[in-house]
Amino acid sequence: MKKIGILGGYGKVGSVAANHLAKIDGVELLIAGRNEGAALNAAIELEGSYADESGKSFQGIGVDVNDPAALDAFCGQCDVVLNCTGPTALIGDVVARTAILNEAHFVDPGGYDYVLDQLKDLRDKAAEKSLKICLAAGIVPGISALLPALAAAEFTEVHSMDCYFAGEDSWSYGSAYDMTCGMHELSQLGPCMICKGEEQKLPFPERFIHVPTLPEPMGKSLAQPFYTKEFQRVCKGIDADESRCFWVNTGPAFFLALGAVRLFKLYRSGSQIERSAKLLCRASAMDGKRRPPKGYMLCTVITGVRDWIKETKTYWLYFPDSYTGTGLASGLMVQKIVEDQSEKSVMGFFPDMVEAAEVLSVLESEGISLQVKAGGV
Repeated sequence: MKKIGILGGYGKVGSVAANHLAKIDGVELLIAGRNEGAALNAAIELEGSYADESGKSFQGIGVDVNDPAALDAFCGQCDVVLNCTGPTALIGDVVARTAILNEAHFVDPGGYDYVLDQLKDLRDKAAEKSLKICLAAGIVPGISALLPALAAAEFTEVHSMDCYFAGEDSWSYGSAYDMTCGMHELSQLGPCMICKGEEQKLPFPERFIHVPTLPEPMGKSLAQPFYTKEFQRVCKGIDADESRCFWVNTGPAFFLALGAVRLFKLYRSGSQIERSAKLLCRASAMDGKRRPPKGYMLCTVITGVRDWIKETKTYWLYFPDSYTGTGLASGLMVQKIVEDQSEKSVMGFFPDMVEAAEVLSVLESEGISLQVKAGGV
């Protein structure tokens, strides 16, 4: 049996991934994390859900990723390690590096560009052992890069492309911490757009907010520019006259808190990042008390030429929350690695290692389907 170790396997993302992987025959899932009791309970729950199915087993283990010896021993047991712990900004390449040195494949829903850079010295080691190392196997980054490419493929000419990442759900401290750390990169890149493959500053009025009316349940929302390295990579594969990306959070308290963090640059030191992450969590909780969270949506609006006719179409995927999409994406990536018989070694990002059709198939099995309508937002 293939041993799959899921660090943080009892958390919001890890539990979704574990349930997806539990459906595969011939696997042993090692549910791990700092809270050994929670890991054991998660394993027992999975055992109960799949008691009638042979060829699979579940085990709960206490592992602290900040304990090098414990992490090394854990990775040494695994064929594949899925890291669902965070924040990525604090963990960096520690788990990935330990997995590679123990000759285990590795998947991380986070793991941004800088983590891949930190692993460059292990590329030869990974290639020698035919390891697959996949980062950004989540909803954002991850699926967020697949949707625009899938939509653009329907057009022979793309005149404009606007991408929206819209969320209103409860934020974990780890996610808020990574978001705050990412503000530094956003400030360096600035409020930009891509025009014919060239980076340009957004027109002045668009550098702040605009109010699109997204598909339901999001509706009228406040959108801020959100220009990232992932979006840069997306645009390289799409020959659009102009492409823009926006972050949308329909919760007013979170939107104001996020605006304050960006305006006052409350991400320039470790203590500022900690306070900002806590502020964003409190704001998210306040929005949750005010009304039920609306969930999460990836939305792409394209104007271009399709079948010789100029038209505008809106494509979107709606998730009950961000954790569901992230757990399914990372679970799918681990499944592909387990089932892959090739000796080819790959070290890269999720959108480059899966087909969009594979992702849509998994999402549809969970009731999440691609929606399309004529017109924009």
